[in-house]
Amino acid sequence: MADEKKTVKETKEVSKGSKFVNFFKNLPQNIATPFKNMWHELKKVTWPTKQDLIKYTCIVLLFMVFMGIVIGLLDMGASKLVTAISSLKGTEEQIIIDTSDLGTEVEDAAEGAAETVEEAAQEAAEEVTEAVQEAAEQTEENAEAPASGN
Repeated sequence: MADEKKTVKETKEVSKGSKFVNFFKNLPQNIATPFKNMWHELKKVTWPTKQDLIKYTCIVLLFMVFMGIVIGLLDMGASKLVTAISSLKGTEEQIIIDTSDLGTEVEDAAEGAAETVEEAAQEAAEEVTEAVQEAAEQTEENAEAPASGN
């Protein structure tokens, strides 16, 4: 009975030691496995063409400009509304005057913002097109450089 307890303790100690050694022995493989899996998955990816990339970039930029306009108009309207409410003295005439002034000011500001956003969108589209063209030229130069070296 005493001998059985000793062998059980010895096997537990050996198994703890072997686990410790196996951990460090398998550590490089355990680190490399996720990277290998990622590499295999990236080989399956269908990458967009240059034309698709330009199209998607323009869509994203235009959407961001549109959302900027919407949020800007909402912010401007809310700030005008808060200003109008805080300046009220409680009479009905002031409420009518403040709200009518608010409508024209918001319309004027919206027209100015729309013009500014259109200009910014055109400039951004031109810059993106130029950057993509430069990148394409550089890629072509890089592709030709090793070929001429051989």
